[in-house]
Amino acid sequence: MMFTKLSDTLGISLYGQRIWYKLPYEDITELKMMCNGDAMYQNLLSSLILTKAAQIFLEKDDDLIASSDGDRHSGHGDGSAADGDRVRGDTSHNSDSEMLDEDAQVELNVAGFVDEDEHHNDEVTPQNSDCEDGGRRYQRCKKGSGELKLGQAFDSIPELKEAVVDYALKSGFNVKFSRWGCEKSEVRCGVVAGGEGDNDGADGNAAHVVPSGDGSNKNEDKGCQFRIYCSYEKSAGMFLIKTFEEEHSCIPDGYSQVVRDRIIAKLFLNEIRRDPTLKPKVMQERLEEKYNVISSYDQCRKGKKKALMMIQDEHDKQFARLKDYKVEVLKCNPDSTVEIGTATGERGLEVFDRIYVSLAALKRTWIAYCRPIFGIDGCFLKTSVQGQFLAAVGRDSNNQLFPVAWAVVQVENTDSWLWFIQKLKHDLKLLDGTGFTLISDRQKGLINAVEHELPRVEHRMCARHIYGNLRRAYPGKELPKDLFWAVAKSFNIGDYEVALQALKNFDVRVYEAVLMKNPQNCSRAFFSSASVYEDVSNNFSESYNNTLNTAREMPLVEMLETVRRQAMIRMDMRKTNAFKWQGKYSEKVSNAIKAEKKYMIDCRVIPSGNGIYEVGENNHAHTVNMVEKTCVCRRWSMTGIPCRHALRVIVKKKLDPLDYVSHWYLTSTWRKQYSDPIRPVNGINFWRSSGENTIEPPPRDVPQPTKKEKKRFKGKNESQKRKKKERD
Repeated sequence: MMFTKLSDTLGISLYGQRIWYKLPYEDITELKMMCNGDAMYQNLLSSLILTKAAQIFLEKDDDLIASSDGDRHSGHGDGSAADGDRVRGDTSHNSDSEMLDEDAQVELNVAGFVDEDEHHNDEVTPQNSDCEDGGRRYQRCKKGSGELKLGQAFDSIPELKEAVVDYALKSGFNVKFSRWGCEKSEVRCGVVAGGEGDNDGADGNAAHVVPSGDGSNKNEDKGCQFRIYCSYEKSAGMFLIKTFEEEHSCIPDGYSQVVRDRIIAKLFLNEIRRDPTLKPKVMQERLEEKYNVISSYDQCRKGKKKALMMIQDEHDKQFARLKDYKVEVLKCNPDSTVEIGTATGERGLEVFDRIYVSLAALKRTWIAYCRPIFGIDGCFLKTSVQGQFLAAVGRDSNNQLFPVAWAVVQVENTDSWLWFIQKLKHDLKLLDGTGFTLISDRQKGLINAVEHELPRVEHRMCARHIYGNLRRAYPGKELPKDLFWAVAKSFNIGDYEVALQALKNFDVRVYEAVLMKNPQNCSRAFFSSASVYEDVSNNFSESYNNTLNTAREMPLVEMLETVRRQAMIRMDMRKTNAFKWQGKYSEKVSNAIKAEKKYMIDCRVIPSGNGIYEVGENNHAHTVNMVEKTCVCRRWSMTGIPCRHALRVIVKKKLDPLDYVSHWYLTSTWRKQYSDPIRPVNGINFWRSSGENTIEPPPRDVPQPTKKEKKRFKGKNESQKRKKKERD
């Protein structure tokens, strides 16, 4: 690069020329030959960093020709004249090493060859580039580092302000912006100089200053001399730190004038996103603990308020991309169902009302391989936008939850439940509900919707919710849990009536209250065995809701994506477990058989013929049909796993218990349930626009101002001042 510019400046070609140089403080007799790439050249470059200048000498063409002719005519004589021209005060070079013919030039260049760096930055202009922007490169401030230096470049004044905030948080010094504008800004120490006297030691601080032309009176104020001046440099097209007096002569006071409520909001944004109830007092403590910054309660209160507004803005923006999200999900997961319901707002715009999602892999798997049972439940969203999260959850072959569909609605009422069940009915091919079992709580809107859309479905009521209602109905009454659960968990009518009588003997009012709840909807004694499922509660749906605690705090699209990704992860983990399991039936079966075998010791078997046996337990006879896989106790048909009475026959006949287990628990079925994975969905940056009108967020709940407590007006004879309590 240097030889090229020198050639352009002189207007001549330097090919074959001999060039000499010396530094300003050297004598003319100390000339050194300059050759691109050799050690002398590298020394020159190193010296220029300090001296900023060098003297270059170029031999005339006629001298070079004469020297060349003399060499040809003299051959290998004494060569005194030629040697004198070449040495020029440096007798350490012999004639062979100083010949600048083409071969020597190539050898010197090749000797200094360095392989190209493959880890280059595409955004930085390479050294010695002929591009227009290949001039001086300026140092940039690494975001979050808090390191400020003289000559650093910024694209804008706001970028400088962010760097100053990082500096204040990292260093612990109190700084402030003494002036700012669109083209320049100044930062000074924020510690009050009062009581510091002459500020000894400040005058001795080394101040790095680049001529700035700002016309300001530098370092004239008393107190700490810390100062940063940044202004726009036209030649660079950036804002440069032109003055940087780095040293602080003050003692940090723990405050920071640049850490205001807006900065506090950004610092605590993620924490408030996770915990919107974070107290300003806790924020104060964490600021002082992590950054050694003292803040006021009011600053933290305002910072939290701004953080909540920023989070709410994030939530609102996601509604505008909801239709684009639908397009992307359907593109990545064909045959899925994504339905968006909107309402017309006051300004005639589309306002979000509800959304339903059922991914193709989930509904296909449930229809083909899962037992015909599912639970439905709803839970509140944990955002400022009012809403409910609804979900339909089934069970897999290992009796673990299997989500099928989910939705977000504004209110949990008959209309929203009716809409959700209509979508579910279509996706799962439920028809009128014949042969299917549904478990839910006693939400009135849900019950009405089920009766309307699935009149033939077996609708079980969650016994745990009924028990909770009884506890609330009789708050002062000690209601024994075992009496109620004995009624709910009775597998047959005989056990049910015995348990119900025990409840009546305890308290007639509680007994009548249970009958009013229609216990046939929550007792195993009346359940159908078609679904091969014995649970009397909807705990598996509520367990699923519990896995969504964090998701329910997120903006709408983020929440839906979190639910989908959790389903992906769950399917992948379950697939791994299913293929690791080596048994013929799932792990649930082996555990259930082990538990029942503990009770078969008291059973006695009397054969009847044709695969029918009479098994006695505690003076009660039970008929067991090994052909039809039934027992009068109904446990076998309800669970699909042999009961203790059947196991006693199996052991006596030396049969394999696994031959009498329902096919719903086969390991092969378990593996099939997780062999059809959910397809990935691309990130928001890759979503195509649906081309439809954007959806507006639903109206927020505006908190009503608290009523001020009315003070009683005191009478004329009453003291207007508060009386002090007399000490004892």
